[in-house]
Amino acid sequence: MTLHDAQLPGNWHKNGQEQCAAGYAAHLRFETHGLYVGGTEPPGAFTWWDQGTWALQAPGQLALSTANDEVVTYAYSLSGDTLTFTDPAGCRFSYRRDA
Repeated sequence: MTLHDAQLPGNWHKNGQEQCAAGYAAHLRFETHGLYVGGTEPPGAFTWWDQGTWALQAPGQLALSTANDEVVTYAYSLSGDTLTFTDPAGCRFSYRRDA
C-alpha cells in the first residue's frame, strides 16, 4: 500500500541557495495522487526532481523518483509552511509553501 502525507500536496518554492542542493528543483508541485512536478530557474536547467512519483516510506521518510528513474528516499519534516529535506549525502534544504 502506498502512503501519502495529506499536508504535502500543493506548490512549494525553494528557500535559500545551499550549494549542495543546486541540483534539486527550484519549485515543486505535489499532487494528491502521488505524482510530482519539479521546475528549475532558469527554466530548462537540469534538476534531479523533474517529475515522477512520491510516497511515504515511513514517518519522516519520503521516496521520490528522480530524473534517472531511481527512487531515492529522503528524510523530511513539515513545520507550518516549511518543508525541509535531508538527502542521503546529508545535504539539508527547505521549501516554502506558495500562498
